[in-house]
Amino acid sequence: MNINIPDQIIKEFLSGVIAVLAAIAMGVLLSYILRPMAKKLPFTRLALVLALAPLTLINFLDFWASTILLIYSMTTALLGIAIDGITHLLQHKTAPETESAETEEDEAETDPNAIVWEKAE
Repeated sequence: MNINIPDQIIKEFLSGVIAVLAAIAMGVLLSYILRPMAKKLPFTRLALVLALAPLTLINFLDFWASTILLIYSMTTALLGIAIDGITHLLQHKTAPETESAETEEDEAETDPNAIVWEKAE
């Protein structure tokens, strides 16, 4: 069995591997730079890393591929911002309810005529 691989195939394969490794390295660098965002906006950070890392390769693509890459980046970034925004709105919507429930419990504890039902163990 004789397998013949031309030099052109090896050259294209290696250039593709280098491009993928460059995109991964840029993603790691962006993830490290955006580390302070991890606690407050985790999905936005992830979306920015996923959107900006492939943009490093935009000079190597033709016009239509770069247009698709730009649309992908915009969609990914907006999706991450939307998820974090919805999470932010939901957290602040539920937080005042728990505070009002705690104040009602405190009021019930101070009233001597109030009956407090506790769960039996």
